[in-house]
Amino acid sequence: MAYAAITSLMSTIDQSTQLISYNLLPFYEKFEFLRAILDKPCKIAGHLEAFTSLEAEIIELACSTEDLVDSESRKVFLAENEITRKIDIWELRFVLKQALGHIDSAINKWMAMRPDTEDQRPQNLTLSA
Repeated sequence: MAYAAITSLMSTIDQSTQLISYNLLPFYEKFEFLRAILDKPCKIAGHLEAFTSLEAEIIELACSTEDLVDSESRKVFLAENEITRKIDIWELRFVLKQALGHIDSAINKWMAMRPDTEDQRPQNLTLSA
């Protein structure tokens, strides 16, 4: 389900990119990377409750971020002047950066519990801009 929630968030990011004519591709690509981690099969024997809790956390983060992205994108689209639009774009980017950090943190916890990926943990994802 976390995979589906991140996929839905990515779809919203893609739609927002088209709506506001602003490049959100770096965020899309980072979420795509995180989604790929969730797609890898793993054995979770003994950690089922912890994995379920982390999955619920990832789902909640992705869904709430999707709502915020939708709302912030609408604000950008409806901005009455260029200054307001730039502020709204900054707020949208802030929401995405914050969500990316939270979801990355949850996935790092997910990876730490997987015995098959001890040496393959991703580094924290950050955007330079």
